[in-house]
Amino acid sequence: MGATGPLPQQADNIPMPAPSLCPAVSIITPTAEREIFLPAIARCVASQQVDWEWLVLDDSAQPSPFMQQLVARDARVRYMHHTGERLSIGAKRNRLIEAARAPVIAHFDDDDFYGASYLASMLSLMRDNGAQLIKLSGFFLYAPQTQFFGYMDLNAKVGTHYVLTGSSVQQFDFHQKMQIGADFILFYGFSYVYEKSLIALSAFNDVSLCDDESFIKPLVQAGCKIIAVDDPGCTCLHLVHPGSTSRCFSAWSIPPFLLSRLFPQYAGYPLQLRNS
Repeated sequence: MGATGPLPQQADNIPMPAPSLCPAVSIITPTAEREIFLPAIARCVASQQVDWEWLVLDDSAQPSPFMQQLVARDARVRYMHHTGERLSIGAKRNRLIEAARAPVIAHFDDDDFYGASYLASMLSLMRDNGAQLIKLSGFFLYAPQTQFFGYMDLNAKVGTHYVLTGSSVQQFDFHQKMQIGADFILFYGFSYVYEKSLIALSAFNDVSLCDDESFIKPLVQAGCKIIAVDDPGCTCLHLVHPGSTSRCFSAWSIPPFLLSRLFPQYAGYPLQLRNS
């Protein structure tokens, strides 16, 4: 996968769908200096089986050539380039939510993989359970530099885990004396899907680390219905690489050769970054 992969598009004789005045979901992506990742996340967005709009807020030094081309082709995509002082991830999320037209917000991080059925599944579970926010409590993860493929279970409070950073893997035993908080399951906001109306109760702090915690804790305190679910359908793959902002603790190690079988549409980590 290169820095300027093919634009997500339909066949030349089939026009792009017109944007809805009120799409079912607004997908939001804060980004900065990650041009090389944008073609892959754009393909993830385009594959979603729901009526969507995609909002991207970028404060890179220069606007994204890829996103500028995509906006010219697909009116469902809104790309905003911020100049001046850099913004935190939390500040970007707040601005994106404010600009969103849909009643539901979905986080798509610029470096993760979301399968075609991901949003349809999350929205269905959210509706069926009468939830105001849904997220993953368990998810597949992959660290390209170490070739580690695993599954993280936020409910697992004891036992051997694999601690992942972008360039290392270490085994670590979780035990009762560690007193891992019950709120651990609330974090890892790359999979948040929620009602836009929740911004009346909470907002993201002006930070780039733990911004998800600042948003979700007030919602819990306000009594909002929040559910966390596993991913038995293999709809999402969380990437852990040197540019990631948080560590992950995988409860299971999975043979790497199964990655392409469980996620056949995942195109792989950018070749230019695999050895960096």
